[in-house]
Amino acid sequence: MAPEPAMRSARCENALSEVIGFILILVVVMTAFSLYLTYSVPMQGRENEILHMNDVRDQFVTYKIGVDALWTNSQIGTAMSTSFDLGTGGASTQGGGFSIIPVMNPVPSSGTLALNQRQEVLTVQSLGLIGNGNVISNQILVPGSLSFNATPQQFIVNISDTTPSDYSSGKRSVLVQGQNWSVNVTVNPRTTYYNYSTGCQPASCTYADGTRYTGTDITIDIYKNGVMTLQDYTVYNNIQPQSNVPNYTLNLVDDVYGLNNYLKSQQYPMNITFSKYGTLISGYGIVTIADEYNQQAVQSVTLGALQYSASNNYWIPQTYYYQNGGIFLEQDNSTYKLPPTITFSYDKSTGIIGVKIIELPFLQTNSGSLGGNSPAQVKTQVTSIQNLPYSQTYANTKWINLSITSNDSSAVDVWYRYFNDAINLTAGVPINTAYPYYYSGLSGSQAFLRINGTGTSENQYDVHVEGLLANLSATVQGG
Repeated sequence: MAPEPAMRSARCENALSEVIGFILILVVVMTAFSLYLTYSVPMQGRENEILHMNDVRDQFVTYKIGVDALWTNSQIGTAMSTSFDLGTGGASTQGGGFSIIPVMNPVPSSGTLALNQRQEVLTVQSLGLIGNGNVISNQILVPGSLSFNATPQQFIVNISDTTPSDYSSGKRSVLVQGQNWSVNVTVNPRTTYYNYSTGCQPASCTYADGTRYTGTDITIDIYKNGVMTLQDYTVYNNIQPQSNVPNYTLNLVDDVYGLNNYLKSQQYPMNITFSKYGTLISGYGIVTIADEYNQQAVQSVTLGALQYSASNNYWIPQTYYYQNGGIFLEQDNSTYKLPPTITFSYDKSTGIIGVKIIELPFLQTNSGSLGGNSPAQVKTQVTSIQNLPYSQTYANTKWINLSITSNDSSAVDVWYRYFNDAINLTAGVPINTAYPYYYSGLSGSQAFLRINGTGTSENQYDVHVEGLLANLSATVQGG
């Protein structure tokens, strides 16, 4: 038998080995636990926050689509509700078997949804035809010519006959001519050929050539770009002799004649000539113009914004915001995910640069913010819609300047890049060094885009501007 001290030593060594083994196992577990906390939990948190920010982006897209539907369909006073998730809240955590242990879950992030915490100001300056609904003049158009500067609201042709007792004395007409178009209004006697076989001799027929007068109509012929688009269209049928001299009137911009939109597409100022053919006819025109000529206009509006700022724990800080129909993202560099509702176009055939401005400002009386990681609701409605006061005449503007002013230099910078991208890359307006069709500038607080048009001076109407202003009212509340 081994001595008793030796047996005690062996038992102690066995017990020590078990303790060391347990400690080693505990070290392995703690190492794995530390590695999980150091690498896996942040990766899960980062993934959750990326997915959440993608959801936020999609929620802003949904919001934009809803607002666009309101103003395009003129739904004034109709409320729209949109949900936003303010934070991850731990709902997306993928902790595997450890998810029952709170410390093994990523720390949930939070966010703040705010209204009108931004103060970007859009200013539009232009020189051109401004329509304010006030009639400037009813210009009388007699045989001769007349120049006017805008598409007429009315273009009345009055025609009468100096021999009302006999409308059968041959054709007579008035002719109105503009740029690449003409209108001929005719007093047109109708005749039929009489068959001599019935016994009528030329002397007993209405006319010596065997024709018989059957009545008189007033007809209209229209030419556009040298092509007859309306021929012998009867406006007044079978007019009868009267003791007085009646006036028969036609409004050339009536939709039935198909000339209204064509006149809007013409270049102005336009020279119109008025002629009459036949000694028995009299006539004149009345041109009603409701657009002011060559007026400089300045309009400024504070856009406001709806924005979400994320307090991410594992991902870069991000801020999405909706402003004037666009969706913007602020992080290391600011960019626009969807463009705002100021667009440009370019007609290569005419050289006309188009500018369409849709202003969608939030009412400045609206404000508020909501933070945390629970859902939030935004209720929005359009309170009013009005057209911007630009003439409906095509090519109604000589020059226009758009500018954004803000104390946020990143917002100014992203608007500057949008102006340049939209007019050059999207609309295709070429860069002309001899006479700049447009140019832009950027300072710390302002970005601007000046459009001169494609002519050789600022006195030509070579820019077409249109648009509207739709005021938005919104509230932010817990969901």
